[in-house]
Amino acid sequence: MTRSGARKAAMILGASLLASAAAGRVAAQGRGTGAGLYTIAQADAGERLYAIHCAMCHGSGLQGTVEVPPLTGRFVANWGGRPLGELFDYLSRAMPQHAPGALSAADNAKILAYLLRVNGAPAGEGELPSQASQLERIRFDAIQPAP
Repeated sequence: MTRSGARKAAMILGASLLASAAAGRVAAQGRGTGAGLYTIAQADAGERLYAIHCAMCHGSGLQGTVEVPPLTGRFVANWGGRPLGELFDYLSRAMPQHAPGALSAADNAKILAYLLRVNGAPAGEGELPSQASQLERIRFDAIQPAP
């Protein structure tokens, strides 16, 4: 092989390795909510917190009102495919409406686990993290609840 041929082969191999590494990072970061990322206990605790802090506006059945959006159906279409960290950040900053930012990160993670459950995401072995940076690597899958 000539020197220029060897250089070209090395460049192609290097580009291929970089592409593979990038694909590996995307795959590692592409974990979705369909993988079971919260526990049943965490979602149960989130349901109790939702009843206290969220139901007064969003409704006991998460149906919303004319002024307040539902947290099922259209909600999934709005947030589906986006990083879960964006939704967690929104909950942390803007909710509950009467006292934005009043809930702890752990409580917001519990409410988020409950919202995932009611929107069809399965429970798993470990709790959903309460750090936005960890949730940024998780995609909110547009899973529909079982009938």
